[in-house]
Amino acid sequence: MKLRPHHLLDIVTTYGWGGDFKPHPYGHAVHTVAEKVLADPDLEVEFIIGSDEICVPCRHLREDGRCGDVLDQCDPPVSKQDYNDDLDRRLCAHLGFPPHTVMTVREFLKLVNGHVPGIEAICTHPGQNKKKRRESLIGGLTKLGIRTS
Repeated sequence: MKLRPHHLLDIVTTYGWGGDFKPHPYGHAVHTVAEKVLADPDLEVEFIIGSDEICVPCRHLREDGRCGDVLDQCDPPVSKQDYNDDLDRRLCAHLGFPPHTVMTVREFLKLVNGHVPGIEAICTHPGQNKKKRRESLIGGLTKLGIRTS
C-alpha cells in the first residue's frame, strides 16, 4: 500500500480521539484505508510524497495525479497538493527516512512515538489545536499498543 505519512498520522489521531471512519462526500478512501491499517499493524506501507491509496477515488484528484482542492483556511489560501507535499517532506525528514521507504505500520508508529511530543508541531493542520492533536495522537498510539501512556 502507498500512503502519505500525514495520512497515516491523521488516521491514528482520529482513532485516538474516538472519531469514526465513514465515507466522505469527496469520495476519498480514508475509511477503507483506516480499516486496513488499524486491523493490521504489520501491513507494509510505502511512504510517498504525492497521491496515495486514499486519494485515488477522491473527486478532487485530477487526471495528472495532483489534488485540485484548496485549503481556504490558510491565509492566503494554498493548494492542498503543495501544502501536503511540503508537509510529507518535512515529516519524512523529521522522522529520518526518505520518501519511498517501505516499513510496516507498526514500525512507522514506533518512529512517530519516539518524536512525541514534538511531531505535532509539524503535523497539526491549519485551524487545529496542537495540544489536542498531540493528545489524540498519543491516544491512538496507546490504543494500538505502541505507547503505554
